[in-house]
Amino acid sequence: MALVLDLNKYKAPTLEVDFGFKTVSARLDDVLSKHLTNILVDSQQRIAEAEKLFNADLAKMPREEAKQKLETAFNDVRFILENVFDEMFNEPGLGKELYKRVGNSTTQLANVLSEVNGEAEKLQKQRENQKLNRYQRRKKK
Repeated sequence: MALVLDLNKYKAPTLEVDFGFKTVSARLDDVLSKHLTNILVDSQQRIAEAEKLFNADLAKMPREEAKQKLETAFNDVRFILENVFDEMFNEPGLGKELYKRVGNSTTQLANVLSEVNGEAEKLQKQRENQKLNRYQRRKKK
């Protein structure tokens, strides 16, 4: 007797997000994970650079130079966050639109990303639990 598997049960889950003005989806597969990991590494490097800037005594810098460095640091972080949304959902311009819709706030854009990431993790965990339950049911027979 041959084992017959329904491979659709094992496909990577798809995360669907309704932002109110647009509904988008992303398959939570290895390609996306690797891509997001690369973006996170880049963002951590930029954040580390920004922290070095903050650790340097900004008060000792001329006002305009300090202001320029802070603006550059914020713009870099915003740019990274916008790109994460564009790349994750394969929707160019989505990050910029979300930034506008959350009141031009980098902090709020990061909060939206955190919420999306939380849902993605929950979906992955739910999928793993379903596989475990199937395995345990078969084992009992």
